[in-house]
Amino acid sequence: MRTGGEMSGPKYLRVMQRVHLLPWFALVGMVAALSLGKPAIASESENEFNRFEITPFAGYMVGGEFEDPADGSERDLDEGSNLGLIVDVAAESWRHYEILFADLDSEVDGTSPFDLKVQYLQVGGTVSHPDAEHVIPYFAMTIGAARFSPDAAGLDDETKFAFSAGGGVRVPITDHLGVRFDARAFVTVLDSDGDLFCASEGGVGTCDIRAKSDTFLQYAASLGLTFAF
Repeated sequence: MRTGGEMSGPKYLRVMQRVHLLPWFALVGMVAALSLGKPAIASESENEFNRFEITPFAGYMVGGEFEDPADGSERDLDEGSNLGLIVDVAAESWRHYEILFADLDSEVDGTSPFDLKVQYLQVGGTVSHPDAEHVIPYFAMTIGAARFSPDAAGLDDETKFAFSAGGGVRVPITDHLGVRFDARAFVTVLDSDGDLFCASEGGVGTCDIRAKSDTFLQYAASLGLTFAF
């Protein structure tokens, strides 16, 4: 005869088997949770920021003063629109290395005006606030070269040391697309006593213009579309 609440026989054995299996079910559940959670954490860390950015841009450039070697009169470089490209490689989310190329087609005014192409090729970087997300201000510095190419027969191109400093803002639209506003000053180091764009005929050198000071200064503002990956 059975007493109240007691189990015996096959029913009792089934209950005891289920009790003994509980720790195994718990262990399997923990392993599954860890295996599912681990890739998600790794993926989140790897996709924290994009490593590369390519930004084609259009902008406007002003500044640039020369003088006529004959009478010392000013011969300014006309302001105008410019095009270029910036390539960034991220060392960290807030610190980027970058290569910048900018191209300006303009004209030197005066009694004998001539077309002049100014190109900058620069290497440097940017730093921004590590916690900025939706609007990311940054500071930029680069060094490199400036090339002046006059469109006139017999005149030589000139390549000089140049650097730039400025800043701007990056505005991400999606994870892989954004806009970038950039403003900076380009400083080209010149010899204030040296003439530029010189040609030689019959052993006699002639120069169209010369540097007005020991630096050639231009200011540029641009807007670009950034592709990140």
